Amino acid sequence: MSTGDPAPQPLTPETLQALSISQVRQWVERQGMDLALWALLEQDPRLGVRQLGVRCRRAWQRQQAEEARLNRFLELEQRWWGRGAQQVAGVDEVGRGCLAGPVVAAAVVLRPGTWLPGLDDSKKLPPEKRELLAAEILAAAQAVGVGQVEAGEIDQTDILQASLKAMRLALTQLPQAPQQVLVDGNRRPGSPFPETAVVGGDSRSLSIAAASVVAKVHRDRLMAACEQQYPGYGFAAHKGYGSPQHLEALQSQGPCPLHRLSFAPVARLRGASDSFLVFKEGIESCLQPAELERIAHHIREGMVHLGPGELKQLRDLYRRRRRLLGGCGPRGEAEAAYLSA
Repeated sequence: MSTGDPAPQPLTPETLQALSISQVRQWVERQGMDLALWALLEQDPRLGVRQLGVRCRRAWQRQQAEEARLNRFLELEQRWWGRGAQQVAGVDEVGRGCLAGPVVAAAVVLRPGTWLPGLDDSKKLPPEKRELLAAEILAAAQAVGVGQVEAGEIDQTDILQASLKAMRLALTQLPQAPQQVLVDGNRRPGSPFPETAVVGGDSRSLSIAAASVVAKVHRDRLMAACEQQYPGYGFAAHKGYGSPQHLEALQSQGPCPLHRLSFAPVARLRGASDSFLVFKEGIESCLQPAELERIAHHIREGMVHLGPGELKQLRDLYRRRRRLLGGCGPRGEAEAAYLSA
């Protein structure tokens, strides 16, 4: 039998013996694998054929596990697709913890039946894999939108509000209004569309995971391009996060226009007091009105330690946070009245 000839059908121990290992490999590549063939290969007296059988079985097991993972990943989308909603958008953002650069969000609408092997939360993927997957997502997705909020606006509001705005902007970039929005985290952005917050969504929803990859790749490319405009900070390497290299550059060069001046490591270089940084972080981390009441009380007691103009900044932050959380209870009214003055 020549090397390129197909193996006899059906393949039996006798016909298998007539094939070289190379011919067996070619047969498997052409015909695929099944349980009976694995058993046949793994019982062959030749080590190379047995190893081929083991490798094929393991490859099939990995494929089955990946298919099961992706099916779990699509449970939320399939629920909405089953209700007739074809425009289901997954939304996620990146860059909240950076010291420089924008916060970027992406919205991705996948077609029912989309299959993207290897897709996962962007934080779990190496850069090369993210780049490949981003290209696959853009090719396979029904629609993709990207939104970003720059450092200056982050300083004027806070990172939570900037992140939610970036998500809203990403949704507005979709060519068709989504019928359902799946949002990573426990905060909905407040778009005009039906929204569902999904805690850990980038590990539970394929469209959210796709959005996390698109947003991450988009932002990384932006920051790498900023290396030319603002050399010496290492933006291409750390992408604006607080790496030792970045902190050293901040110390030696000071902040550039990309830096978030309200973030603690940058603010310290500009002379912000430790009390201001503690109170600011406390306000921005409040999730309940009662927590905000307690922070207001601590600020009133510790305002003597604040620098010039810092109390006004805290008042502005407090007002925005109070509006977001819906006000304070009776115990905090005195502090709230003072800080809201």
